[in-house]
Amino acid sequence: MKKGLLINDIELAYAPMSAYHFNKLIKDKEFQDIFFDSHIYIIAQRKELTFNNFSFPKEFVLNFEISQKENDKVIKCELPLTQENIATDLTQIIELRLHDRKNTPESKNGYPFNGTQGFSIKSKATLKSKSNLLAWFSPDKLFQNYWKGHINVDFSMDFSSFCEFKVQYVGKSTEQNICQRLSSHSTFQEILTNENSLSYGNIPSNEIMILLFRIKDSNTIVKWGKESDAKEMSDYLNNYLLPSEKTISLDAEKALIKHLLPKYNKVLYKSFPNKTDLVNSDYHDTIFYAFSDPIKLVYENGEIKGGKLYEQRDYIKVENEK
Repeated sequence: MKKGLLINDIELAYAPMSAYHFNKLIKDKEFQDIFFDSHIYIIAQRKELTFNNFSFPKEFVLNFEISQKENDKVIKCELPLTQENIATDLTQIIELRLHDRKNTPESKNGYPFNGTQGFSIKSKATLKSKSNLLAWFSPDKLFQNYWKGHINVDFSMDFSSFCEFKVQYVGKSTEQNICQRLSSHSTFQEILTNENSLSYGNIPSNEIMILLFRIKDSNTIVKWGKESDAKEMSDYLNNYLLPSEKTISLDAEKALIKHLLPKYNKVLYKSFPNKTDLVNSDYHDTIFYAFSDPIKLVYENGEIKGGKLYEQRDYIKVENEK
């Protein structure tokens, strides 16, 4: 007799994106290719985050603030532009480009450029040369690049409250690139059409967020009882293979839907797990799912917290039929 645990870490395959940014980014084939192993997605909503009050206090250092609509909390940020994953060649001209969909020829957003939704850092050899993209940041991409250790940023305070998302829909895409799946997703369009903005004067495409996930890691623990025979243990040790990422993703989607009960999911898997589901067809009689990024998913009956450390995470538990 044995008892087994399968513990799965779910991580963001990319920073959370607004519907507006997602629709711009998926036009790039190289961007789509990032998600070859991403099979789970969540459509959520959150009040928009923007950059404000840009300044250059000293050479190659960019200062700005991050704020949220109708939120008094303001995070002051200092970003050195000369670092490994941004600019390393100081013989190049470094450019800053600000991106704000509300900025039009008829209505330009002037200094200090409040309400900016993203910015790019580019380089070029001469004033007349073509620019090369070094980095692009939205507030969420800045946060994620920081917590993954890709860039150095100095934040004046903790930003975790800006990483809270109200879950509207949970989905999967195991047979099609997840970007292609979402580009023609009827429920995605339904959410954009039906949901009102959370803050006055904004529009849903700035607040509806796309979170794309992959299975980061799976760890197995099996405890053998006195009744277990040597052949069964030897077979497990020599031949057992963990379920594929696609198989785990299919199971994770059902677990998330049953736990979160998202508003726009029509099938809520109330009888999950069934006899054919992973926990009843594998060596493990208990399966755990948790998010390895410091985000919080808010739903009608509570919230789920992710974290870099195991003890910071909330876990969704799936047990087999007794």
